[in-house]
Amino acid sequence: HAPKMADTQDDDIFLKTQEDRAKELPGPTTQLNYGAALALSALPVFLFYTVYKLEDALVVYLVVSAISTLLLATAYAKVTRAEMIRIWTLRKRQNPNLHKKYGLGKDQFEEKCKDLTHKEVLAFSLFRNNFTFVVFFLFFAFYAFRDINPDFCYAVSVAASSVLVWKFSDWF
Repeated sequence: HAPKMADTQDDDIFLKTQEDRAKELPGPTTQLNYGAALALSALPVFLFYTVYKLEDALVVYLVVSAISTLLLATAYAKVTRAEMIRIWTLRKRQNPNLHKKYGLGKDQFEEKCKDLTHKEVLAFSLFRNNFTFVVFFLFFAFYAFRDINPDFCYAVSVAASSVLVWKFSDWF
């Protein structure tokens, strides 16, 4: 059936409100994004440090890891925002009377759904971006750049993987 004009206007207002809310990620989410990004950025350091014994490249490790952390955290936030808007919009349209099934008030049900949706979206964002980073990193480090200097290989592999994850976060 064709949407009514009021439905379309309500959807536009709802999307605008969700976009505004999604821009301000809660503190724990931002901390989780940076923590996960730092951990993921540190794994290649551990790998290159233990395998190649590159002790004199500490400055390179720090600079590349810091840049990678910022790019990955930004990618997590971008995917979380986009998916939150997409999924919440779909859930909002599904069944407006679903709160009655669970014996909750409409506002209380919406709040619980938003919380659940946020957790699902955050987990998806972490999984997708981390998986993409690891695949790119392994490809660059052990296939594409395997024959070059290990210091340069580390820097290029981590930087390229981070930039690609950051760039692909706009696509989905």
